[in-house]
Amino acid sequence: MNLGYDLRVIWAVAVKDIRVALTDRVFTIGSVIIPLNFLLLFILFVIGGGLAPTAVVLQDNGPYARQFVAAMRRAHSFTITETSAADARQQISEGRIVAIVTVPATFDADLRAGRRVALPVTVNNLEVDFTNDIRRAVPLAITSFYSEAYPNQVVVQAREVDTQARDTNYIQYLSVSILVVGVMLGGLLQAGSSAAREYERQTVKELMLSPASRWAIETGKVLGAAALNLFSAAIVIAVVILAFQVIPVNWGELLGFTLLIVTIFVALGVLLGTLARRRQSMIPLAMGLTLPIFFLSGAFGPVNWGSPTIAAIARALPVYYAIGAFQHAFHGFDTTETGPGVNALVLLGFAALAVALSVLVVRRERVAH
Repeated sequence: MNLGYDLRVIWAVAVKDIRVALTDRVFTIGSVIIPLNFLLLFILFVIGGGLAPTAVVLQDNGPYARQFVAAMRRAHSFTITETSAADARQQISEGRIVAIVTVPATFDADLRAGRRVALPVTVNNLEVDFTNDIRRAVPLAITSFYSEAYPNQVVVQAREVDTQARDTNYIQYLSVSILVVGVMLGGLLQAGSSAAREYERQTVKELMLSPASRWAIETGKVLGAAALNLFSAAIVIAVVILAFQVIPVNWGELLGFTLLIVTIFVALGVLLGTLARRRQSMIPLAMGLTLPIFFLSGAFGPVNWGSPTIAAIARALPVYYAIGAFQHAFHGFDTTETGPGVNALVLLGFAALAVALSVLVVRRERVAH
């Protein structure tokens, strides 16, 4: 084994792959745009479906009525629009809002007199998630309002103790998880296209017949694809930081975990490209792998909060540990049972395994005569 020769092979293969990729603009640009579109698509999905659009018909302008509407706004479950009864009915019939909450004209007077207040709530129960949000949030707003308006009568109140130093909204949390999946998708596409291109252009024969070791060839391909994928990852990270104002609390962790995660998914991309052998197959293959893993790996919240079966599956996937690593780097959260140090070791193991599998597959390849 000649280490100096192998290092020259690694460098030559990496440089060659970078040059070829830069001339093949369609797949190179696609490996950047597709992960970015993936991020924006899911963020738009969350923005559109986070809060239930609700019309409030305020028939009483007294201080208690206004205080109740303020309690609804603080419930973080509604997008509230104050409007007339006729306009609210038209909006709900057209499917533009989920619910109508009517504050009756006698709201303040009834409260002062100690009379029971009937609060009409009209719900368009077409979609169960929004419907349940309304059913939970309206009683919560009533309880919150009543505890503030009559503190001496409500003697049982919740005293919140936060485990985290600061709140993080759902878009800030989810964008970090999607960032990991975007890096994964970009790595699979970039490295997979590079490996498949060798078979389409028959240049794989030259590599197989060369005296260079298979591990040096594969390491060079991983290195070249990783360099290109880091550019894609930097763009997605910049969008998360600049557009969504998600500022990392630990830049060193972000850099280290980015390099590690890129290596894993690029090595897996080389493996898939070697097996697929066609660049056109890489986009559906990468998307087909990415989407299920995205939903299984705790992108929307820690997997321990959900099904034990899904949690067990997630722990066998590198994305689970990658999401945990990035959540710690950006927010300081521990979303996995293991800490960032153990997550780094696990990710290193996945990276080594991915490279070893791609080398093994290449060694078993036979050059056509």
